[in-house]
Amino acid sequence: MAANRMMALLIEEHGGPEVMRIAEVPVPEPGLGEVLVRMEACGLNFSDIMAREGRYLRETQLPHILGHEFCGIVDKLGPDCGGWSEGERVIGTSQAGGSLADFIAAPAAKLSACPEGLSPPEGAALLVQGLTAVHLIDKAARVQPGETVLVHAAAGGVGSLAVQVARVRGARVIGTSSSDRKRRFIEELGGTAIDYTRGDWVEEVLSLTEGRGAEVILESVGGDVLGRSYREVLADFGRLVVYGVASGDVVNFNNYDILASNKSLIGYWLGPHLAGYPDLVRAAQENLVAMVGSGDIRLIVGETFPLERAAEAFAHLQGRKSVGKVVVTSREG
Repeated sequence: MAANRMMALLIEEHGGPEVMRIAEVPVPEPGLGEVLVRMEACGLNFSDIMAREGRYLRETQLPHILGHEFCGIVDKLGPDCGGWSEGERVIGTSQAGGSLADFIAAPAAKLSACPEGLSPPEGAALLVQGLTAVHLIDKAARVQPGETVLVHAAAGGVGSLAVQVARVRGARVIGTSSSDRKRRFIEELGGTAIDYTRGDWVEEVLSLTEGRGAEVILESVGGDVLGRSYREVLADFGRLVVYGVASGDVVNFNNYDILASNKSLIGYWLGPHLAGYPDLVRAAQENLVAMVGSGDIRLIVGETFPLERAAEAFAHLQGRKSVGKVVVTSREG
């Protein structure tokens, strides 16, 4: 391969797994205020699947290199990007994608030093899902000590961190999952686990809360899970936070539903915060790093796949086989 070429996971049209391919593309040249980062690890998120399918909240320009968060080594400095040196390990996010590649051109001002003691896969697992979990608990739901928090998909990347952050805040946590393996994992994190594939998960939550329901629900599935969570499981004056639509199934609420419920329906999307609320993001990141450093929460990296097998990583995530964070690492060899 030529020195100025690299490999990347590219899509040229929207669709299923078949639209992804590993392609040889030019290495980006860092522009004003940018650095070139050699990717060591890239964390996968459901937003990457939505971008591939063309249903992400922000329009995805084609052709498009997938991937929104990374950990890597500063390889080259662009003009006017003081504060970084070649060889430093950094973590960062890119709402425009581009992280599933050998190299990423990233704004220097939006990079952070990878905390000492974290491996590259752990560094790649820190930002998107970690910041989401902290904001969900502290800003969107405003969880209080003693409240019951129901976390759907609690064994996943965001869910496993949300369980831990809620516990740190003094809440009782119930988590839903789809297998015995995931149920055991949730219990290891300090939550009470429900396997929603067996019996009626609504009845189980109500039984565990003596009929009151949960004061807070974190919901990322959509469809029937969202509808039943709001109408049947959320306690009076409770808060349900929608932060994803993994199933793609849309739920409609009318103003009479909301008026009569005495319940709050809240939306949360990390994307705008990365661009428009730097102080909020910085505070949450410092909080997150402190909790990781103190051992109050741990970053759970599940399966890792080299870049040339990135399509398998997507299938693993989309097939709901993952426990913790799915990470793509630099190429083998």
